[in-house]
Amino acid sequence: MQFFLSTDLLIGVNEALNLQEQVRQAGMKKPGIIYDANLSSNLYFQDVLKGLVGRFGDCVVYSNEFRGEPTYTHLENVAEFFRRNVPDGIVAIGGGSTLDLGKGVALLLTNQVPALSLKGFPADVRDPVPLVTVPSLLGSGAEISFNAVFIDEAEGRKLGINSRKNFPRKTVIDPQLSMTAPMESVIASAMDSLVHCVDSFGSQKHTPLSRIFAIEGFQRTFYALQQGQLDRAESRIDLAIGSVCGTTALMNSGDGPTNGFAYYLGVRHKVPHGLAGAIFLKEVMRYNFDHGYEKYAMLNPMRSSPSPKEATQELLGELDELYRQLDIPNLVPYGYGKGNAAELAKNVSEALKGSFAGNPVAFTEDSARQVIYNLT
Repeated sequence: MQFFLSTDLLIGVNEALNLQEQVRQAGMKKPGIIYDANLSSNLYFQDVLKGLVGRFGDCVVYSNEFRGEPTYTHLENVAEFFRRNVPDGIVAIGGGSTLDLGKGVALLLTNQVPALSLKGFPADVRDPVPLVTVPSLLGSGAEISFNAVFIDEAEGRKLGINSRKNFPRKTVIDPQLSMTAPMESVIASAMDSLVHCVDSFGSQKHTPLSRIFAIEGFQRTFYALQQGQLDRAESRIDLAIGSVCGTTALMNSGDGPTNGFAYYLGVRHKVPHGLAGAIFLKEVMRYNFDHGYEKYAMLNPMRSSPSPKEATQELLGELDELYRQLDIPNLVPYGYGKGNAAELAKNVSEALKGSFAGNPVAFTEDSARQVIYNLT
């Protein structure tokens, strides 16, 4: 059994107001700051940025206005921006896409190669400049992971730059930065965390340690969503812990069909990754349960039945209620129905065989068709 953690993590209300000290401890004197343009009107963020600029007068600031998940072309353009006035480190503040952009830029500043040449799992790359991540949404786990997602426009696929050298030097999680995010974005990001937890829990490559993180992450996130009080800082901290746990579990196991479905739907229809995963999560779990998988009972902290089968049924019932509460859609709004379910199943299974292979029970193109059929 192998397990790794590589994060210097700080979580707390108002911690971002002292971000300049964390940046100094990361060894930076002239940081490059990449922030999500959506934060510009956030008064709290303005104070955070003012503190950084005041402390580091030579810092280089970039506002990321790119909509959706970044492409390799966008990464190349932003890296070129920083190469004109090279910083000694990167501070990325924003949602998962902006944090991934920060990872990519940090790596390209020390590796003078085209961004697309690093797609996949690059080997023999130089260490990046130090990176500090500060999430403004809680659930993607991008703030602590080594994965950085980028879209290859030519292939129409998410491939990313995945190197353990991408790990941030420090991560600062302050729920105050997430308070002005649209509630639909908060919910989608939290659902992304649930997908990470469930996929890693059931993964063929799970370990006892990865499952500890998957269970804790699921329960924290699920409880916060059930309570319906996501405007409270305490709930946001639960989401933050759930995100960290879910991503840690995923990095130490592997994904499953839900994540695979989400990648495909997200690229094809520009659906936020967390929402795309949420659409499929419950039906994949139900498919596994219908085919004899009852270990989801371990994710249910409030189970009233000692029977794994009944406890899993309870959990699926609670998920049904949560989906109604959060108004999670099916596939119909995206143009899918009974008539083209088979075509979607074929396309997804061809593109994402690796994700299907991680499922705890055999999952084939026919399995995908059944899941999709139930969502149309």
